Amino acid sequence: MVSSCRKERYYYTSNQLFEQSLDIYRPSPPPSTSSPPLPVVTLVVGSAWLGHRSIIYSGCSWWNSSGPKTVAKLGCTCVCIRHRGAFPKTFSPLSILFVSIMVGLLMTLINWFIGADGWKVLEEIIATNVDVEAKYASSGQTSAFLLAFFMGLLAMELAGNGSASFDQMQNDVMDALAYVEKNKKRLGLDISSEIPIIFGGYSSGGHVASCCAQEPNLWKQRNLPPPDIYCESLLYISPVLSTKPYVEMFRKVASLSSSSLSTISPSSSMPSLSPSEVSQQNAAARKALEKSSSSITSSASLSSLQSTYSPPSFLTSALVKAIFGNAAAQTPSPIHTYHKSPSLPTTFVGCRKEMFGLNWLDLFFCSPTYSDLLKSIGIDSRYVAVESDHWNILNSTVLSDALDEEIRLVQSRRHRKISSK
Repeated sequence: MVSSCRKERYYYTSNQLFEQSLDIYRPSPPPSTSSPPLPVVTLVVGSAWLGHRSIIYSGCSWWNSSGPKTVAKLGCTCVCIRHRGAFPKTFSPLSILFVSIMVGLLMTLINWFIGADGWKVLEEIIATNVDVEAKYASSGQTSAFLLAFFMGLLAMELAGNGSASFDQMQNDVMDALAYVEKNKKRLGLDISSEIPIIFGGYSSGGHVASCCAQEPNLWKQRNLPPPDIYCESLLYISPVLSTKPYVEMFRKVASLSSSSLSTISPSSSMPSLSPSEVSQQNAAARKALEKSSSSITSSASLSSLQSTYSPPSFLTSALVKAIFGNAAAQTPSPIHTYHKSPSLPTTFVGCRKEMFGLNWLDLFFCSPTYSDLLKSIGIDSRYVAVESDHWNILNSTVLSDALDEEIRLVQSRRHRKISSK
């Protein structure tokens, strides 16, 4: 492990926007040459999908920097990708509640400064100098609250003008990957067939990254190899992998027959299979899954889902609606399309207490179930639970230990591939 790292910033579009930039974190001093070489880790940052205004993204940027620093201190170069963000929609219940709370706090602060006598003086001034009846002037506090409330909603509406859609977030991430590939020599990134690449993200960045990984056409459009060739493995840290309820849906679908599953059940030799071999092994199962209107899970996974409690959806649904508005229903939910995932070794690092032990956001953080579903179609997948929470994991020792183990696994797989040639 190295003691520090250095950061370089690049813009992957001509707009020179902070939201469309990437940071490269390099270990300092550089580690000694290793064989197999250490991977380059590319992570999409999290910001609850929000951004668009610097007041939001600048705060998230400070928190996000902990993850790449943790990776770099393990000796790996880390590429940290940002994308344009959404902005809270004005007339969602959570936005209205937020504005009400902020205005309430403002009114409390004003009351603390001017007191009841101050309001009486203000009401007298209004009644004397403005052509209104005294009974209306006496409702100064209520009028001030309503005025501030509607001004807050108007400010939110104007601030959200031009915010990004989810498709634009995906396109930004893919444009960043294409930029890195095109400029890898200038950026000092020795990315080649010999240097393994780990791709993924954390928090909402894990959601955007997993959706990109499920869309090989996005890679093809930018002349990039498909993810199961370009990447060595996938890594998701405390990721958002579901945007809508999933347990009941999986409970109701018919499981594949045990005979059809026999060709895709995970085996101890799975980690040594090449991506092309895994793809061939899973072809029949994937074809059946893609023809189905709903994803069909294996009997093993179905059994585990039947014993899984249904995570509450009241808060997660409200959050998605507040962020994406009318497009919330069309926002991809990776766990519902898990069969589109590339045949790559996949690691999920999740917190035992994502929201400090409260289950309000458990619907988002469904890594254990997602991992089981990938195993059911023959993909080498593992879930690592760490003792942390969603807001402290990036700077934690337990994450460093989990990432160190992941790097060793990637090097081991690379060594087996090289030895088999």
